[in-house]
Amino acid sequence: MQLSNQDLLNYFRHRIVCRQNGFTIIDGYRFVIGTTNLRRTYLKCANFRSNCRARAIINRDTNKVRMRHEGHNHSRKDAVSGRSSKK
Repeated sequence: MQLSNQDLLNYFRHRIVCRQNGFTIIDGYRFVIGTTNLRRTYLKCANFRSNCRARAIINRDTNKVRMRHEGHNHSRKDAVSGRSSKK
């Protein structure tokens, strides 16, 4: 499999991942769980209702994060604000 330079940068770039208050924060953006299976957890940007297409995949065995559709259509400030639950 041949990867382009941009794909290599995205594949090997270090990600800052933290979990707090039931959310996953990746590089300053908040993500929520879309779906999960035995091996992977598929995350989507918490601003997906505003048509943000950013997605991430977490390997549940190794906890490694891989980004898909990395571009967000909003700032990091908008990403961490908002409601914390559907009460």
